[in-house]
Amino acid sequence: MSIASLSRTLPYIAKSYSTLLPTRNPLRRTMATYKILNETFEKPDLDDRKYRFIQLPNNLQALLIHDPTTDKAAAALDVNIGAFEDPEELPGLAHFCEHLLFMGSKKFPDENEYSSYLSKHGGSSNAYTGSQNTNYYFEINNEHLFNALDRFSGFFTGPLFNKDSTDKEINAVDSENKKNLQNDVWRIYQLDKYLSNHEHPYHKFSTGNVNTLGTIPTSQGLNIRDELLKFYNRCYSANLMKLCILGREDLDTLSDWAVQLFKDVPTIDRKVPEYPTQVITKDYFTKIIRIKPVKDIRKLEITFGVPDMDEQWESKPSHFLSHLVGHEGSGSLLAYLKKLGWAYELSAGGLTVSKDNAYFSINIDLTEKGLENYIKVIHIIFQYIELLKNSLPQDWIYTELANISKANFKFKQKGSPSSTVSTLAKKLSKDYIPVGNILSSGLFTKNEPEKIIEFTKSLTVENSRFMLISRDLETDSEEKWYGTEYSVIDYPEELLKLTENPGLDSSLHLPHPNEFVANNFIVDKQEDIVPLNEPHLLQDNENGKLWYKKDDRFWQPRGYIYISLKLPHTHASILTSMLSTLYVQLVNDSLKNLEYDASCANLRVSFVKISQGLDITLTGFNEKLAILLSRFLEGVKTFTPDRDRFEVFKDKTIQHLNNLMYEVPYGQMYTIYNSLTSEISWSTKEKLEVAKQLTFEQLQSFIPTIYQEMYSEILVHGNLKYEEAMEIDSLVDKLRENSVQTSQVDNIRMRSYIIPNAKTFRYETLLTDKKNVNSCIQHVTQLDVYTEELSAMSGLFAQMIHEPCFNILRTKEQLGYVVFSSSLNNHGTANIRILVQSEHSTPYLEWRIDEFYKKFGSMLTDMTEKNFKRHKNALCKNLLQKYKNMNEESSRYTAAIYLGDYNFLHRQKKAELVQALTKEQMIAFYERYINGPDTTKLVIHLKSQAENKKIDSEKELDTAVYPSGILIDDIRQFKSASFLAPIRQPSKKFEIYESNN
Repeated sequence: MSIASLSRTLPYIAKSYSTLLPTRNPLRRTMATYKILNETFEKPDLDDRKYRFIQLPNNLQALLIHDPTTDKAAAALDVNIGAFEDPEELPGLAHFCEHLLFMGSKKFPDENEYSSYLSKHGGSSNAYTGSQNTNYYFEINNEHLFNALDRFSGFFTGPLFNKDSTDKEINAVDSENKKNLQNDVWRIYQLDKYLSNHEHPYHKFSTGNVNTLGTIPTSQGLNIRDELLKFYNRCYSANLMKLCILGREDLDTLSDWAVQLFKDVPTIDRKVPEYPTQVITKDYFTKIIRIKPVKDIRKLEITFGVPDMDEQWESKPSHFLSHLVGHEGSGSLLAYLKKLGWAYELSAGGLTVSKDNAYFSINIDLTEKGLENYIKVIHIIFQYIELLKNSLPQDWIYTELANISKANFKFKQKGSPSSTVSTLAKKLSKDYIPVGNILSSGLFTKNEPEKIIEFTKSLTVENSRFMLISRDLETDSEEKWYGTEYSVIDYPEELLKLTENPGLDSSLHLPHPNEFVANNFIVDKQEDIVPLNEPHLLQDNENGKLWYKKDDRFWQPRGYIYISLKLPHTHASILTSMLSTLYVQLVNDSLKNLEYDASCANLRVSFVKISQGLDITLTGFNEKLAILLSRFLEGVKTFTPDRDRFEVFKDKTIQHLNNLMYEVPYGQMYTIYNSLTSEISWSTKEKLEVAKQLTFEQLQSFIPTIYQEMYSEILVHGNLKYEEAMEIDSLVDKLRENSVQTSQVDNIRMRSYIIPNAKTFRYETLLTDKKNVNSCIQHVTQLDVYTEELSAMSGLFAQMIHEPCFNILRTKEQLGYVVFSSSLNNHGTANIRILVQSEHSTPYLEWRIDEFYKKFGSMLTDMTEKNFKRHKNALCKNLLQKYKNMNEESSRYTAAIYLGDYNFLHRQKKAELVQALTKEQMIAFYERYINGPDTTKLVIHLKSQAENKKIDSEKELDTAVYPSGILIDDIRQFKSASFLAPIRQPSKKFEIYESNN
């Protein structure tokens, strides 16, 4: 897999522009001046947006985007300052500052005002602190953009840094850090930073914790609020900021708003910091860093120091090399390592840490044999690099990449408004891409073979270091912040000899020209077409259903094919389920060459196991989609398992299941909940026990039975004709040979268990990772058997509790960094859930969740009609958002097909039901389902085995009451004594559609 290197941004021509600015008081107008720096942008063909780049009087620069049809408006502000600017004695200060800016401003002093306003108007927000930037962004229903911007601008014109907020938010940062302490990605990243030149800020610990931001500064006589103010005043200068606003308003209005709300951001005309010191000096190269991970993983990561090619954004040498090194097709590095049984996966990509500090990394997931032969693996990598040095440049490869990038850009569709503005605000900070190319910077527009040669020549053994990661390695040191065990050794003589003159291997060669690159992008666009909201049903017989919708909304040369195969044998028992898992992995492995070539040409094929059978999904440019499907299905049909690959993937499955039990606690909740409530489901431990016993002979016997009973549901959507849909249906028949037709198969769907009314059950289990300090609770209130009316009420209730739940449990009570609430509609029942991950004990968390629900009863009773309507409108507008791209539309249809209710208009119907709800009905809903005598609950306690350091703050907990409920000590017995909810029924009868054209 190739990982494209990052792109950068800016230069322009300026002209002055004066405007009278509207203020919140329409009777008062203020004269201000801004410069229009650019209004001409290279855009995708179907981009109906207008763009303008301006500079405010305080030198803050802003990109304004007029989108006449957007449902959601959005804004982002990127500060060209990040964690590299942390004072050495205050690690995490930049990140801490990011947290505090959310906690009130001079104009809006309530620390919850911003979040509350967004929540009531269909919005959301987030932020992140990078090494050299800090990025803040939000989105909201389009008509509320100005008021949201008004609150957002206060982050940068007058943040409060209240002492109470400062003291509390240290705990939030600490909880965020503790969330990551047992995460191998964070642990390895910090170790990589620690083993670098400490004269460069890359080595710093950027997250922060209660010691670095609280205990230690206090012991040294430092006031952390004073230090925050110093940091903010030193770093948050308007000339270092890039603002991006997207809304329905015209460009003049958006420009006026930008000036009105952001002209008072202070500027000290500070220069963008530079960090010229080398991150990895000679002392740190030619070393093997051996690392002991938390999870059972085996990895080899090779890092090379390379020339910084960020400014070669037109030719992208790093992307060019990552495409070749990360290729997965015939003759590739990965294909050869897989053939030897030494690797599962491989990725490669470039990264610029700071200007003139760039790296190129190759990451390999090793098998046990690969770990044993890691020096030979390294030798093969250098043989491939030698091949590149002898073979490059190759103009045809550049041309192929350029053509692919051109097609991807030409037909690029809209994405999330918040991610759009966040990405663009960050890109604007780069001053070497003309701002008119900010949207098209991903294109290959300049062939610079000499840069590719220069880049490739830097991939030498003297310019490298390796990370070897496995639980079986010997270590002798411990990293300071995460406690990661490691050791560092020099390259052994054997490795140096093999890599000094690696030679060539005939098994390795450059990829062949890609047959899946599209050339035909013809779309027969029709004017004045009202888009259909449901697909047509073309076929409905004993073999299956065929749904079809010609694209009438986006007019893109794209297609989407969804094939759901209902196969009873794949989930008849835990044994067949695990054999199905291995079967799918082995099929994907055997067709990797086909899948990867397709993915390079922007065609995606997915083959996965689901609860009902197997799913195949294809997306991308439609020209060669049917060809890809035909080739893929032929590969599935003719697949024959290989004993050696079986052993490799059996080991990988066991490794994966082991590692699931070392995921962050909240990440394990879905599997636990599913094993308790779903009919055909098993715990991770049960799957692991079975996986260890699987044999190759069992798989051989199982494969012929997979398609013996088969019912297919197919959706064909996009720039594909009726006849092509019928052809795709006939292609699927290739798998149907020798299949027994039975009317029972089409009714096979996952079902959920019903918890007895007015009962509370609890399930308790310990975290496998004994060092993880976090516990997690999922508090599920089961409402009843699913109905659309109940879904509407639960959706509105979830909308209303979302912000106060976060505010009370996370911000005020400081229970933990992860606090989440939502409705939860599973296979037959409607539910409300609150999830909290925390250092507190789960009984304490259960108590606080119950208390929150009690408080919310009063909040609901006291809620004004105006605010109640705001919540209804926010939810309805979210439900009725227009599709931003074809994939969103396709996914909505496939969800209805998967659920079996074919309720393609579910969101429209739900919005109608929500709009009709009254406050009195929601109070009755609360009293019946949430906090009444008939409340029905399932509370899952996932408990840490580490020492509970929060126990002193839990003295008020009534241990006679919590934990509550009937203990589930045997899941099978619990499920066997429960009723199953009915599956969802079709929303209506569909007639067979006959095409006239």
